[in-house]
Amino acid sequence: MGHRLDGHLEEQSMLFQVAPHAVPVILAALQEDLPRFVRNHLLTVLWRLVTGESHRSEAEAGLPDLEEDCCAAAWEGIWQLYQEAASGDVETALDILEFVDLDEQRFEYFRSALAARLKRHQS
Repeated sequence: MGHRLDGHLEEQSMLFQVAPHAVPVILAALQEDLPRFVRNHLLTVLWRLVTGESHRSEAEAGLPDLEEDCCAAAWEGIWQLYQEAASGDVETALDILEFVDLDEQRFEYFRSALAARLKRHQS
């Protein structure tokens, strides 16, 4: 039976302290030639990390803002994510980029350029 990341990085959108450290590892893994189901799983995990939240108790304790740290770590691989949108799971990659890319004009340009591919992926 394979190993999964479920419950180790986040639980019901609440991020664990290790989450930002996992982002570069996921990005590195996505550079490899992976089976589609593994690639899709890693992208989904990455999406959960950039859209998750720090647990209330961690915020009250003055711990780092984990969702910002995850987005910042994902930003380091922004061109890799755009490549994934152009050649892989366009929908999930664009969903991640929506949170990661602070340049709204660039994001909208790429979203428009990939609109036909996104439409095919959704049907």
